[in-house]
Amino acid sequence: MSGETGEVTSGWTVDTLRANLQRQLDDMRMMLNERYETQGKAIDAAFVAQQVAMTTALTAAERAVATALLSAEKAVTKAEVAAEKRFEAVNEFRGQLNDMVTTLISRTEAEARMSAIAEKLDAEASRLNQRASENGQRISELDAKLSSRLDVSQGRSSGISASAGAIVGGVGLLGSIIAIIIVLAEVLAR
Repeated sequence: MSGETGEVTSGWTVDTLRANLQRQLDDMRMMLNERYETQGKAIDAAFVAQQVAMTTALTAAERAVATALLSAEKAVTKAEVAAEKRFEAVNEFRGQLNDMVTTLISRTEAEARMSAIAEKLDAEASRLNQRASENGQRISELDAKLSSRLDVSQGRSSGISASAGAIVGGVGLLGSIIAIIIVLAEVLAR
């Protein structure tokens, strides 16, 4: 055979070489097909696992969102109740203020009333002062009359004349006090 080296004859021919290469190629194809199928199964399994993981994650996220929404709803409800209570308290305070405004006297009205009372008191005080001075004059006149009577009637003792003067003064003072009480009663009655 041509192309062979040495004295030993090899059993390889083109046909046997071709058959050997074909067998090796078939083995490689089978191995690649197995590898392809294995990888395909692994990818399919990974895809399924990823889908399960995504479904689980979405379910957990939905639960978390639902829980958060429920908590937020409860918080909003509590906030609304608290706001209503605050508004009720504010409205109650406003009502109290309105009651105070309607029942209490205003500053200008109070000042007007106090000014009117002060004017009345001033008028009554001047009238009482005038009456007191008139009573003082009357007492002076009475005192003068009594003094002249004492001078005329020298028969009376000095003790009786002094007590008569004190009685007259007391009567005058009592009259002044009664007049003041009457005037104050009139002022307070107005």
